[in-house]
Amino acid sequence: MPNSRDTLSPSSTHVLEGKALWLSFAAATTGTLMVNLDATVVNVALPVMQHDFGLPVSQLQWVITAYLLVITGVLPLTAQVADWLGRSKLFTVGLFGFTLGSVAAALAPSLPALLAARVLQGLGGAIIQANVMAIVALTFPQERRGRGLGLIGAVVAAGNLLGPPLGGILTALFGWRSIFWVNLPVGIWGVWASWRYLPRFTRDLALRPATFDWLGSILFFAGATTLEFGLADLPSISSLWLLLLTALAGYLFVRREATTARPVMPLRLFRIPAFWRNLVSGTAYWVLMMSPSFLLPFYLRLVLHESMAIVGLSIAPQALIMILLSPVGGRIADRIGVLLPGRLGLAAFALADLLFALWPGGPPLWGVWLLSGLVGVAAGFFNAPNNTAVLNSVSAADTGTASGLLATQRNLGRILGVAAAAMGLSVYWFLADGVLNPSHTSPAYPHLFLAAFRAVFLVMPMFAVLGILTMTSPVPSAPARAEAAAGHTR
Repeated sequence: MPNSRDTLSPSSTHVLEGKALWLSFAAATTGTLMVNLDATVVNVALPVMQHDFGLPVSQLQWVITAYLLVITGVLPLTAQVADWLGRSKLFTVGLFGFTLGSVAAALAPSLPALLAARVLQGLGGAIIQANVMAIVALTFPQERRGRGLGLIGAVVAAGNLLGPPLGGILTALFGWRSIFWVNLPVGIWGVWASWRYLPRFTRDLALRPATFDWLGSILFFAGATTLEFGLADLPSISSLWLLLLTALAGYLFVRREATTARPVMPLRLFRIPAFWRNLVSGTAYWVLMMSPSFLLPFYLRLVLHESMAIVGLSIAPQALIMILLSPVGGRIADRIGVLLPGRLGLAAFALADLLFALWPGGPPLWGVWLLSGLVGVAAGFFNAPNNTAVLNSVSAADTGTASGLLATQRNLGRILGVAAAAMGLSVYWFLADGVLNPSHTSPAYPHLFLAAFRAVFLVMPMFAVLGILTMTSPVPSAPARAEAAAGHTR
């Protein structure tokens, strides 16, 4: 592999060939595999963590959301920081931080310690996510760049697919801590390989920390955090204050982004109706995706009394069918437009949720497999058309920015999905029995959980309706496109 540094700019290519190219790709995507694996592997182990820590579902949700929240809040700024500090060096630091966080999570003696470790994992994960696509794009020859980026999608899909069954099997054999220990050997190899095989991209010396939108990033993170805490604390009075702080942070964030020279989130793109409407539709999609993946492990364990291995394997059909059908959804969108496949996907989500809610006595194991497969069908038809609608609504010059906002939307939607599911359980229990979190050691708890589980899924189709109503053609109006182009040149 060449050792000379790129002397043009951080965004110029550092093309590799042959063995050096694929070793660089393997090093870069090691982090991607671990980040996406950890986004799904933990869900399966939550019922066991509940038993070990003796905590309600409303608190256990933070094992997932603390990780996603940090990624969501830090991701918008990390691309600029990477250009300033050096992309490959920062990527290696992120991978090291993620691995260190995994070890800390495996050793955590309590939930607060586990959450602190997940925060460290989230910081590393944000750095990895912000850099991996750029590294691959800059190292692959232009005529093969699409292949490289497509392979990243395959790695992401593999992580999402392997997470649930791997989490179930490891937890059944070795306990929940093993799902974090498995990152240690992979992370050690990834850190070494990143240092050894990634090109040394030149820092952009024209950038200065003073030019970064630190205030906008802080306000965005503060708004996302208070929103999550507020939703998790419903229906208490304190949650209303937190949601008011969310509104204030949102107002100040919009004011900041409208006036700063280098906004972390360019508001001009949100003047394009097709852009913001399809982002809203995509957020509703991620709520619909995350709610069953959060609730089903508890249902399978508490109500159906399945083993942890079966719990993990039961979540896998959703990801597998999604992987198989996503290219089909994309091809349909290319041929007839995004609206039909996207709306059919959202309608399938609504059908699956209603069947989860209305199945007499709750779905048996084969019913869970069937409905999880239907969720996979829904995702396969919606995901590619929605991404196409967002990216095709902006100019070519704004594609990179729009891709970053799609990543932010994805993580924020995941957070909201877990929060909505946990909040739905608490609200139902409060309205039905006057308690936010009944004791999970009570003999009646499986019955109470099933009733709340069905109530949550009865409400979820509202998000499908929201997605259907907001999804629109990716062709913006001429004035909106002209306005966005004018804003881009300022």
